[in-house]
Amino acid sequence: MPNQAIEQLANTLKVPATELADLSTLSETHIAKLDELITAAQQKQRQTLNDAIENGLNYVPAILRGTVKKIVRG
Repeated sequence: MPNQAIEQLANTLKVPATELADLSTLSETHIAKLDELITAAQQKQRQTLNDAIENGLNYVPAILRGTVKKIVRG
């Protein structure tokens, strides 16, 4: 049975815990640190993407920005 740290990491990565079975040789502390680092990287990636979208909208005429923003952001 997977440990709690592997379950959390699987949740972060949105994969079944069984796919991370090979990580069970690591300590819970190391797995938790890996989860922390991945979470931080994902947040940074989201922020970078949001910043890029906002900067890119500066090139769209003001009258169209709202519509383009809805299309880009979904």
